Amino acid sequence: MGFKVEVSPSLLAADFADLGSAALLAETAGAGSIHLDYMDGHYVPNISFGIDLIPALKKRVDIPLIAHLMLSNAPDRLDDFMRVKPKCIILQEDAIQNHLEHIERIRSAGIMAGIAINPPRTLKTIQPLLPHIDYLLIMSVNPGFGGQEFIEDTLLKMEEAHRVRVDQGLRFDIAVDGGVNFDTAKNILETGANVLIAGTAVFGRDDVGEAIRLLQTPSS
Repeated sequence: MGFKVEVSPSLLAADFADLGSAALLAETAGAGSIHLDYMDGHYVPNISFGIDLIPALKKRVDIPLIAHLMLSNAPDRLDDFMRVKPKCIILQEDAIQNHLEHIERIRSAGIMAGIAINPPRTLKTIQPLLPHIDYLLIMSVNPGFGGQEFIEDTLLKMEEAHRVRVDQGLRFDIAVDGGVNFDTAKNILETGANVLIAGTAVFGRDDVGEAIRLLQTPSS
């Protein structure tokens, strides 16, 4: 059972004065999707984008837009996000209750639903949800800011998630966000995870296309 490996550049690391061009550059360079971290200054201390960025980017790129809601009141904002229809909406598992209700609410709108889990949290916390999601985001740093160092222990969580995915015949993507770069990509992909969310490793390079190719096919 194969899972497509792709790079999903995080627009949080791009030039905020020219986000449309950054997204278009990533698409042209071979990105599989664009990752959008929505931060509210409460669940995490940083503040990032507004919802209107999604329809604005849709005018510039055709690849999927992935909205990661790092919001304290994500359930209250779901209708707004569903209205602009990103390809996938990811909820922080520790920031909401009634997880399955919100997952089904997202999927009923024709949008993929995902769950994000932070480094201190175990996979058992969300294991009953795995048959119901399209996208599992394993945070390999504590959320809030880019450029943090990769937490090695999260590799075990990736391996466990992939093992569950295969054993149960599930098809959700396993994405990894935080400290993803040319040094960590190989170990991440060896766990079975298949989506690399990278910010500075992509937008911090002069050649974005080369960066994406190196992440997808890291050398030994």
